[in-house]
Amino acid sequence: MSIEDDEILQGFIEESLEHLADIENDLLSIEEGGADIDVELVNKVFRAAHSIKGGAGFMGLTVIQDLAHAAENVLGLIRSSKLVPNPDIINVLLLAADELQHMIEDVGNSNTVDISSHTNALNTIYEGGDAPAATPKAPRAAAPPPETKVAVTTKAVAEPEPEPEIEEEVAEEVSIDLEDEPMDEHDSDADHAAAASPDADGGTRRKSAPNIQKTDTSIRVTVSLLDQLMNLAGELVLSRNQLLQTITSGDVRNAEAVGQRIDLVTSELQEAIMLTRMQPIGNVFSKFPRVVRDLSKKLGKQMDLTIVGKDVELDKTIIESINDPLTHLVRNSVDHGIETPEERKKKGKDIRGLIVLKAYHAAGQVVIEISDDGKGLDGDMLAEAAVKKGLITSDQAKVMSEKERINLILLPGFSTAKKVTDVSGRGVGMDVVKTNLDQLGGSIEIESEVGKGSTISIKLPLTLAIIPCQIVMTGGERYAIPQVNLEELLRIPAATVKERVERVGDAEVVRLRGNLLPLIRMAEVFDIDPTYYDPVQDETRPDRRQNIADRRSKSTPLFKEEGAPPPETREREQERKRKENERRQSASSALNIVVVSTGAMRYGLIVDRLHDSEEIVIKPLGRHLQQCQGYAGATIMGDGRIALILDVSNIARMAGLTSLEGSERAKELNEAAKDAITKTRDKQSLLTFSSSATEQFGVPLNQVERVEKIKRHDIEEIGGRRVMQYRGGSLPLISIDEVSSVLPLDEREDLLVIVFHLAGKDVGLLAIGPIDAIEISADIDDVTLKQPGIMGSTIIGGRTTMLVNIFEITQISNPQWFEDHAAYAELDVAEAQAPTILIVEDSNFFRNQVKGYMVEAGFNVLEGEDGVVAWGVLEAQGDEITMVVTDIEMPNMDGFTLTEKIKSDKRFRHLPVIALTTLAAEEDVARGKAVGVNEYHIKLDKERLMESVHRYAKAAMAA
Repeated sequence: MSIEDDEILQGFIEESLEHLADIENDLLSIEEGGADIDVELVNKVFRAAHSIKGGAGFMGLTVIQDLAHAAENVLGLIRSSKLVPNPDIINVLLLAADELQHMIEDVGNSNTVDISSHTNALNTIYEGGDAPAATPKAPRAAAPPPETKVAVTTKAVAEPEPEPEIEEEVAEEVSIDLEDEPMDEHDSDADHAAAASPDADGGTRRKSAPNIQKTDTSIRVTVSLLDQLMNLAGELVLSRNQLLQTITSGDVRNAEAVGQRIDLVTSELQEAIMLTRMQPIGNVFSKFPRVVRDLSKKLGKQMDLTIVGKDVELDKTIIESINDPLTHLVRNSVDHGIETPEERKKKGKDIRGLIVLKAYHAAGQVVIEISDDGKGLDGDMLAEAAVKKGLITSDQAKVMSEKERINLILLPGFSTAKKVTDVSGRGVGMDVVKTNLDQLGGSIEIESEVGKGSTISIKLPLTLAIIPCQIVMTGGERYAIPQVNLEELLRIPAATVKERVERVGDAEVVRLRGNLLPLIRMAEVFDIDPTYYDPVQDETRPDRRQNIADRRSKSTPLFKEEGAPPPETREREQERKRKENERRQSASSALNIVVVSTGAMRYGLIVDRLHDSEEIVIKPLGRHLQQCQGYAGATIMGDGRIALILDVSNIARMAGLTSLEGSERAKELNEAAKDAITKTRDKQSLLTFSSSATEQFGVPLNQVERVEKIKRHDIEEIGGRRVMQYRGGSLPLISIDEVSSVLPLDEREDLLVIVFHLAGKDVGLLAIGPIDAIEISADIDDVTLKQPGIMGSTIIGGRTTMLVNIFEITQISNPQWFEDHAAYAELDVAEAQAPTILIVEDSNFFRNQVKGYMVEAGFNVLEGEDGVVAWGVLEAQGDEITMVVTDIEMPNMDGFTLTEKIKSDKRFRHLPVIALTTLAAEEDVARGKAVGVNEYHIKLDKERLMESVHRYAKAAMAA
């Protein structure tokens, strides 16, 4: 019987490798404890060596038996407290464990291996109580242990005992390195061979015998998971039988129910099968304590390794593929990130460096962070090195941002090593790490601060087998974009394309929430004929536009040269014809943009059509397509047709896309964006609805808690008031016609209830559809239709829309709610002593609204239409002012600049500043806090604004 077919031998190999997977980390923990010996841990290692010895003796593997026996003797002395383990003793035991693993992996040749150097060293310790003077040196820490090549298992090895130094806290920075460890197959094999061989001073160098075992083909799973799979398979068989029966009987209605059942069972079966492939990332992390220990010792450095998140699970294929990239990154942190003890002492740092290896789930992905508190990366130095190597030009280096300069270490052939060593300096490394991650559908991001450290973040999908994707169409073909790269979908209406899309040099960009988003036309990247989808004709047509914002009007001339009319007549006729034939106002001219990101790069991909998102099964590309850039694979759709999966990272490179960040063009565009903001009116998000068939209303969207659909019979009239049962209580209902001169609520059966939270209570506003959320410019008429409950009007979609003052309607309908509401109690002071508030707002409508709130509450009010005017008011009457309520988007001087000026002037820095704005994104709030804004409030949210104003006013009066 051959070795491969011997099931008993395979069982021995499987069990022994499982023991060895734990031994390494257990020995490191024993070393960490020093004289304080953990007897239980030593017993565990002793039993593992004893089991390997016993099994090898039974199988006739005498060399393995002898080495395990020698190691067992030393461990016996340690567990009986006759020997205190020191680093040299642990080193000998680690090398013996490495040799045992090599022999077990190549068990067929194990009896021919010379282990005299290991047994002599172990016997010397056993007989003399100390390690010999010349022991085998530690294997190169850089090289990961070779993959198990036996046929028995790729099981999830039991997770090692946690090392004492492991903490739950993570350092803020990490180090990477710019240096390079060859990641190609040949170099890796060479390193493994070197790792297995003691140096000349330690004994005979052993060559690894050719691997004759099978690659790993099995996974260990729990019985409960197998039971679940069996049950689901049974459910699938039953559903199949029901489907066949319905098809035979022609029962279409029942077939639909059976189809839904099959869909549900299939989804559950898919999830269960995926669980069989999931393994804890601790299987990879467990080797890094040894890597860090050995390499730091070799380099004369002192450092600690903290591991967090060993239980995070990934697909087996991904775990196997990230082994080498992670090893390279950890080695870089040890070799180049962490300084020597002398350097750290000079910088005032702890002489022991810290490396943190962390894994966690985020947004459907697994994020792995490698951090250190080392010297960090110098972007200027990297750019200089890249220029010298000819990787970039000096002109390119000048316009690069700091982040782009740091990312230069990802370029092929980049290295800053002064000399070539066995650790780095060969010009191959970080670029290969990035390439390997790209092949896994992952990405890498680098953050670094000189003198503080660096952090490398790797984002990976949970599995490579089935992934959710957004399906798009271009040129009549369907493509899939992985959702891990998808940020959002953007549709620009035809009428606004020309205004939204701009051209900067040869790049087309769109402003998205104040940021510049470069655009890529998918048809151009793949060199296919540009098309667009005409929804009216339901067909794909050729697109003749040269630029995104060009018109799609007919190209035939309107007039012949001979007998042409005067220019004025010609222009009027051209405009008339253009309006008749123009398709820019139709849906066919709208832009569909898929906003994607890959690492530090973010861009918009223009496609013809957007379809639904689907979970797809990834199929590898055929050999004839593997060299095609821009594709990460393929999938088979439900109709049997093929859809290619897009590689968004390669598409950016194919388009020659680079970030505008830090360049002169970006500065110009940002300034233009700021100017455009100050020249336009504020934007206000509204929820539009109706109360009758002919009148349209709007209410600030930020004030709406939720919208409920109800039937008229859900409304109860009790004590002369309308209420409905809502979340275990009663929700009071009001309608606009109760306080305003508008048409009464429509008498239809289906109604809407728009829920608000005011004065600490929920209230529902009755309405009817259609309902929509829309953003408008603050061009509001606050005179013509103003009345109780209506603050003004504006034109939306060609209809006059009345803006509802929900606070006023509620106050009129339920005045008792506000009598005891402390936030709105009038200040108990004489009018002469009332606090004075400076309101800074360029919109007359909003300024008058806020002023009305303040005057109603008894405050004195000063006004400024922009930051410059407000500063003049402060200079003249600053002693009288209690607080400043300011808009952000204003001409001449915006609210950020005004706040920064106030907080930097010792006369006014004590004044609270409340930002009243339509800008409430996280980046805006962060910028506001940075310059000194005390609080942010959305315009027209009277209740929250007045709560803050009263609070600051009372604090000022108490002072």
